[in-house]
Amino acid sequence: MPSEPLWAAFQRHDKYGELGIGPLSMGEKIRLVVLAVLVVPIKSLGTLGSLLSFWLFCRLSFVLPASVRTEVVAAAGKVACRCCLWWLGFWRVSWVQVGVQDGHGGSNGSINGSGAVPVVGIVSNHLSWCDILLHMSHSFPCFVARAQTSSQPIIGIISQLMGCLYVDRESSSKVDDGQPRVSDRVRQRMQQMAAGELPHARPLLLFPEGTTTNGRYLLPFKTGAFLAGEPLQPVVIRYGEGGFSPCWEMISAARHIFLLLANPVHTVTCFELPVYHPSEAERKDPKLYAHNVRKLMMDFSGLQGLNATYADKMQLVKRLKQQYGLK
Repeated sequence: MPSEPLWAAFQRHDKYGELGIGPLSMGEKIRLVVLAVLVVPIKSLGTLGSLLSFWLFCRLSFVLPASVRTEVVAAAGKVACRCCLWWLGFWRVSWVQVGVQDGHGGSNGSINGSGAVPVVGIVSNHLSWCDILLHMSHSFPCFVARAQTSSQPIIGIISQLMGCLYVDRESSSKVDDGQPRVSDRVRQRMQQMAAGELPHARPLLLFPEGTTTNGRYLLPFKTGAFLAGEPLQPVVIRYGEGGFSPCWEMISAARHIFLLLANPVHTVTCFELPVYHPSEAERKDPKLYAHNVRKLMMDFSGLQGLNATYADKMQLVKRLKQQYGLK
């Protein structure tokens, strides 16, 4: 079993407690009931309406020439995602561009915002499913998605127009099936974008921690985003402290969505760090590249490093479910 310190990255720190089912005062229970009746339906309909409006726009966008369709869809997608965030209660979303710097970001890697080299990837800390909406509202990047996503209702056509990288996670994890691994597909996409072979492709967003945290720690980075050795845009997301934490930790999806909707207002600040250009040593060593970008993000944000893993999280989930008698 992991030690208690390794669980620190996954423990909730809001008034709803572990699994979002902690003891509440009678006043808070009454407040939630009132908001469930008066606020949750309105916010739900507004969010769904924004999503369906964008889906309809995507359906109609095929009348546009392919040469302009990607940019038009991206512009509309940013607006639609901002609307979704507004309906969800994120009335104050701040994107802060951290000042351009000339210097070293580790083993001779440099951080600057010259834009001389195209940014083909974005790496971000991962706290919640809301992170995806935040990034879509700002840069409308593409993602690594399961192959089945392309055929799903509503989000299928949206993911296609975003240019998502579809992978069969089961076959891609096998060594002897003749199929490239997910990490190899990511590296190939980034290299093609950097070479100008995919002029209309959106930047690829990756969460290198591989799971979510409670917003106080940064877990070790997986190397997939760093294999191509191309410049990356680091982003640090920080949700506001309040009665409910939008961080998706130790709580079911249904409970999280309800509490997000039932609490009227949330705040979030996203810090866009200068583009990180890897050194020659970092291009040859993805682990070094990942380590140095993670260190840069921690040094800027004050997030603590913790060598916890997804497996540690699952052990904590199991323990909490046993403690509360849940399946």
